[in-house]
Amino acid sequence: MKKAITILLFLSLAISCEKDDICSTSNAETSHLKIKFFDQLDQETLKSVTGLSIIGIDNSFRYGLEETRDSIMIPLRILQNNTSYSLIKDYTIDDNGTPEDSADDFATGNEDIITITYENEEIFISKACGFKNVFNDVNFGFTPDADNWILSTTVITNKIETEDDAHVHIFH
Repeated sequence: MKKAITILLFLSLAISCEKDDICSTSNAETSHLKIKFFDQLDQETLKSVTGLSIIGIDNSFRYGLEETRDSIMIPLRILQNNTSYSLIKDYTIDDNGTPEDSADDFATGNEDIITITYENEEIFISKACGFKNVFNDVNFGFTPDADNWILSTTVITNKIETEDDAHVHIFH
C-alpha cells in the first residue's frame, strides 16, 4: 500500500511539473517596418539611396549616412497608432567654410517626411517571451513638397508580424 501511495505521489508530482519555457527570439520580438528602395523608371530594380539620414519625428530614432543603402528597418511606436520620420537623401554637413568651428555647421540634403499609420495589437507569445506587438491596417504616405525625392510608394503587406520581407516599397 505504501508503494502504491509513493508511486501515485511521484506520478502526480511529475504530471504537475511544467516543461522549461525557452523563448525563441525569431518570433518573440516586435518587428520593425522594412522598407526597400526601387528605381521609379524600372520598378523591379533595387536602387540605393545615397547619403541617407533617418530622423524620427517626436521620437529619438536617428540613423544615417550609409552610401549604398537599398533597404532600411525602422521601429514603430507602440503607444501610438502612427510614426513619422524625416528621410534625407544626399545628407551632408556643410562646415560653412570654417572646418575648425562647428558652431556654424549646417545640414544639407533633400528631406521628405514619411508617416506610417497602423493599429497596434499586443500578442502573448509565452511566459518566457512575454508579449510582442503586431501592427495591423498599415498605411504609408509621404508629404508632398516642391522637391520630393520619393516619387511613389506601395504597401506590400498591411500587417507587420516579421521582418522577413519588405512591408513597403519606395520608388525614387
